[in-house]
Parts: sequence; structure tokens; C-alpha cells
Amino acid sequence: MTATTLQQLLLAPDRTAMPLGTRQAVAKYSLILSDLLAFLLAALLASTLHWLRPEIEAIGVTTLWQSNMAQVRLQLLLPIFLLAIAWFWLSGHYTRRRPFWAELGEVLRILLMLVALDATLQYMAKLPFSRFWFIGVWLGALILLPLLRTLTKSLLLRQGIWQRPAVVLGTGPNAVDAAEALHSEHLMGYQVIAFATRAPLPPAERPKLHAAGRDIPVVRFHPARPASLHGSDSPTIVVALEQDEFEREANFIARLHRLCGDLHVVPPLRGLPLFGSRVHYYFRHELFFLSLSNNLARRGPRLIKRSFDLLVASLLLLLLLPLFAYLAVKIRTDGGPVFFAHRRIGQQGRTFGCLKFRTMVPDAKQVLERLLKNDPAARAEWARDFKLKDDPRITPIGAFLRKTSLDELPQLWNVLKGEMSLVGPRPIVEDELDRYGEDIEYYLETKPGMTGLWQISGRNDTGYGERVYLDAWYAKNWSLWMDAVILITTVRVVLRNDGAY
Repeated sequence: MTATTLQQLLLAPDRTAMPLGTRQAVAKYSLILSDLLAFLLAALLASTLHWLRPEIEAIGVTTLWQSNMAQVRLQLLLPIFLLAIAWFWLSGHYTRRRPFWAELGEVLRILLMLVALDATLQYMAKLPFSRFWFIGVWLGALILLPLLRTLTKSLLLRQGIWQRPAVVLGTGPNAVDAAEALHSEHLMGYQVIAFATRAPLPPAERPKLHAAGRDIPVVRFHPARPASLHGSDSPTIVVALEQDEFEREANFIARLHRLCGDLHVVPPLRGLPLFGSRVHYYFRHELFFLSLSNNLARRGPRLIKRSFDLLVASLLLLLLLPLFAYLAVKIRTDGGPVFFAHRRIGQQGRTFGCLKFRTMVPDAKQVLERLLKNDPAARAEWARDFKLKDDPRITPIGAFLRKTSLDELPQLWNVLKGEMSLVGPRPIVEDELDRYGEDIEYYLETKPGMTGLWQISGRNDTGYGERVYLDAWYAKNWSLWMDAVILITTVRVVLRNDGAY
């Protein structure tokens, strides 16, 4: 059995009967039709709901389409919808693949500019204005656009049309990270079929690397002719070499670019704050300058984050008061207090009482001491994670509260007081500070959060080292859009009970 080459892999039986060019055309026009349908449905639903209002019925027009205002409104909306499609096309939404939340953020920005254009045109033309209809159209578009795009891409994936094979050039940690990242964005459609190397492979082996939950073969680029990269079904090439390999293979990467046209490059920059970074190019120089920002070290972003926290936390507290009262009654049945304040380390190292609904028996401290004294396995688990999966201190109502994360709701008061944020690093105790090493500065820079990256990445199933990495990554890469994404994703994770105990 001989080692596989890239040419052998790509010349294997066809992965799909439809040529790549045809699949790309089908996908492009399917997404365009999806967006057009989303806009038209948004306009239809908004106009129908508008026409059902009692004050509109009093006008006496028998159907929506007999209204002159409706006809003029729809005539104005249609060119704006076509402009949106053209804008999405020029921005690469129908041809380039990008992560879901990045694409959604760009959709939101484009829609906001179209909202401003729509309002301006209505004002300049002195058209009859319905706030209900105006808000309904654009709110409907914001919901329906990503929903129908997701459904369309899922259908195209099911039919084998949206998939695109990808080969990762590299076999080190950077390459494995690149494969994991592509796998995490299912709707991008990339399927990593191989890792590639220019180094000779053992002739009697078929080496593999474990990534994205499976073993992926390692194949060899022929050192002289990287063939099969410019055919009708060529794979996407992702260059994810280590630092020394980038320097050594610079000429080969340039040759790949000439052959492939589009080439994805993943520089080994793990640890730098890359989210929101800006790339600057210099004329006649083959280099780029990467401008990095530490947003949470600046007054403006901190003020924006604090304002967002105050607004959302206040609204949630008002909405959840009935639930608070019900849970308080249930927790008090064993005679203990409703709330528990655990001392945690906050911003700049200040300690605070992190509020939770009490989920443990009143004598929890004594129960833990006896358990750790008599159970070596529990003692080892506590030393490793500061948590116990099968914790005898937890009450029946407490188990429910932890499983659903409802025990965290009193921390909304910590948010209002300025001790915590809605989103941030996991609040830690003093004994955990040493485990953060050099990353402790990032933790202390921002306020701990009710939720954060570790909560949406497996929660208690996440290893401690990964938790530290995620907390530091958040502090380095903060943006308000990231906070919104984490809050939305937290709802999904809590409803699915991922990694909760």
C-alpha cells in the first residue's frame, strides 16, 4: 500500500455528477432568488398586516391593491430591492463563502443603509408615510433574508451542490486549526478532503491527521508540478503552514497562486487580537501592515459596552420579575436563603459578590469537605476543574436551575451595579488566577460576564486550558457585534442543555 498523492485523490471517482461550473451557477441563482423572495415576502406581509389595522379598514377600500398609496409604495420598494440584490452581488454574497455571523453582520449594515435610502426617498417625494408598513418591511427583510439563505444553502448542501472540496497545505497545528475552523462553519460548504505536504511520505503508509472529528489523509504535492489545481473541479487550496514553512515555501505559494487564481492563506498569528484588524498595503512593496486594536482598553468602546449592558439588563429584569418571584418561593422550601453571593475576581482584580439563586443545601461547605476528604476521584476532579459533575450538595430545584442556567439570572443585578457585564470572561475565584498565566492581564482588563465564549463552546465540557484561551480571545477581540452574537447563541445553547451541570 503506497502513500496517496494529491493527484490520485483528485482523480478518484467524481464526488458529484454535476460539474463545478454548473454547481456554482445553480447556487448563485438560487441564492439570488432566495433573497428576492425574502424581500417580496417581507413587503407582502407588512402591507397585509398594515391593511388589517382598524383605521385602514375605515377608509372603505375593498382590497389592498386598489389603494394608490400601496401601489406607489410598492413601486418605490421594487427598485430598492433590486439595488439590494446588486449590492449583495458586488459584495460577493452569491459567489464567495464567508462565516455565517460575518455575512449576517454585512447584511445588517447594507439593510441599514437601504432603510436610510428608503426613508429619504419617501421624504423627498412627499409620499404618504406609514411607520407600521415601513418598519414591518425592513424588520421582515432582516428576519427573512438570513432565514431563507440558510434554508437555501441547507437544501443545496443536501443536493450536493453547495459543497466544495478543500485541501489544506500544511500538517502542523496551524493546518489543523484551519480545518477545524472550516468544519465549524457548516453552511460555507467546504469539505476538507486532505492535508497536503511537499515533504516525501513513507511509501508503505497512508498517514492521517485527526481534525474536525475525523481522520483526514495526508497527501503529497508533487514538488515539480502541482497538477489538478486548475481543472473544472479543482479544490479550494488553503495555505496554513507554520512560520518557518511560509518562509521556505514562498516561491511555491506564489506558483500555486498563479495556477489556482484564488488562494486562501492562514498566517500563523494565533494569540494576536485579529477580530476587526485592518490590513494596509504599500505600493511596490510585497508586504502588508496589520493594524491591531485593543478595543476594551479605549474609553469609547467601553462606554458603548456599558450602555448596552444597562439597557438590556434593565429590560430583562423587568420582564423576568414574575419568574424571579416563582423561583424564590421554590428555593425557600428547605428554609435556606434564596440568593447566594460567591466571592469572585472582577475587573482590575477587585472582588465582588457574584449573585446566584441558591442551588445547594444550606450546609454545602461541610458536605464538600467530607466528600473531598473521603473520595480521591472527587478530590482530583475538584483540583482540576473547581467543579463536580455529580455534586451531592445540589438540591433538586438547584439541579434544574443549573441545567437551564436560570441560577445565573440574579447576576443581572451585578450588571446594573457595574461589577459584571452581560458578556465577558467567566468569573473566577482567587485560586484560579495562577492558571491564567500571562493571559491574566486580559482577564483583569474587562468585567466578567453572565455569558461568554466558554459558555457557548461546551460550557462545563470545555477543558480548563481552552476556557482560559477563550476568555483571553474575547478580551483581545471584543466588538459589540460579537456580544450580540454570543447572547443570541447562548439562548440556543441553554435550550439544548449543552455541557450544563
